[in-house]
Amino acid sequence: MRYLVLVFCFLVSVAVPAQAEDAETSVRAVNQAFESAWSARNIAAIEKLWSHAPYVFVVHPSSKAPELGWENVEKSFQTQMSRYSEFNVAMTERSIHVDGNMAVIVGLESFTGKRLNGETAQGSAIGTRGFEKKGDQWLMIFHQATAIRQ
Repeated sequence: MRYLVLVFCFLVSVAVPAQAEDAETSVRAVNQAFESAWSARNIAAIEKLWSHAPYVFVVHPSSKAPELGWENVEKSFQTQMSRYSEFNVAMTERSIHVDGNMAVIVGLESFTGKRLNGETAQGSAIGTRGFEKKGDQWLMIFHQATAIRQ
């Protein structure tokens, strides 16, 4: 019996970190897909990565208030995308924390873009992104970018 308990404890200690690693990998993949979709200005791809719940929100560096609920989040991304003919966003120095069905990534975001009038735009922000696991899929539930003052 003692042997079975030791084996069980060993298996649990190996399985739990592996599950956490798998969750981190999955969340990182959704985060990367979000950056790729946003950089491609592909709202249909963004739509697939987000929960469509009433509690989701986004705060862009130019926001005056949080955009709450999927419909408002979607409109805010459409508005942001409509301002640029080219856009690229990337998060560096990421830190990730997964706890059960929730995950948060925080890091430094940088963006570059070309406005419709041809002007170049660039900036940096402190980015925080939240994720929720629904079934076997990780979905975004918030994105907040706070501009870094130069």
